[in-house]
Amino acid sequence: MPATPLSPRQLFNLLDSGRISREEFRERMKECAEEIITEMEEDHLNPVAALLEQMISRRAASKLLRHHEEPLIREVLQALSEVDDFSPARWLWNAAHPHIPLHAFFRSKREPVFRVVTLEAMPQLVTVTVEYGTAGTDGVVREQLRMRRDRRGRLGLERRQFVPN
Repeated sequence: MPATPLSPRQLFNLLDSGRISREEFRERMKECAEEIITEMEEDHLNPVAALLEQMISRRAASKLLRHHEEPLIREVLQALSEVDDFSPARWLWNAAHPHIPLHAFFRSKREPVFRVVTLEAMPQLVTVTVEYGTAGTDGVVREQLRMRRDRRGRLGLERRQFVPN
């Protein structure tokens, strides 16, 4: 098992395939819930920082929406959540749900950060450059992921490479 926390989607897949028990599934889902509750408590204790983060995240989503349709952005985020050993997956696992605001998936200042630097989309190929990790020059990783549609039209990882900051 990887050291990075798994997303609920990944946990469901492990449970369905029999690689973890129900008890282990419940314990790991409890960890995911506690992480979310901790962030909610932090937002409650520091509403100004929470509002600032929300405004920056809304701006990031707005920039992407100027060039791409929302369903495509959600599809890309969902495909990223399914990439193995991709730590931001735990924040993106429910990106396909349209009732969750798009800006909720971007983390500009709050650690761990997650930013979409560039997104280039063609009918069968999508290239996205993302930054993620802990704030500071050494902690943020920039990675370019190239995804291609399979015969069913679903995006899947084709190539992945780290890009210097």
